[in-house]
Amino acid sequence: MTIEVRQLTALRATLDGSADATAALLRKEALAAGFWLSADGRIGEADLAALLGMKPSVLANRRREGAAPPSYALGGGGHRITYRLTDAALWLESHRA
Repeated sequence: MTIEVRQLTALRATLDGSADATAALLRKEALAAGFWLSADGRIGEADLAALLGMKPSVLANRRREGAAPPSYALGGGGHRITYRLTDAALWLESHRA
């Protein structure tokens, strides 16, 4: 899938509300698992990887390659790299087949 197609898919997910539903589900699962969440909805890299069903090293490699959700080098909750759940939801929806 090209970058343009992924951007259009993410836009469609924003407009149809599926990204909001995905973000709400990610938040619910993060809280149920006892993961740290910041006030603005950020989660640590290892915790997001667990929610997505991948190894933290895979998410870190994708981040370095520019193929992961936007990340923040703002620590919090003992994490060096964090991601907003809303960004992760848009990224996830943009990869829907």
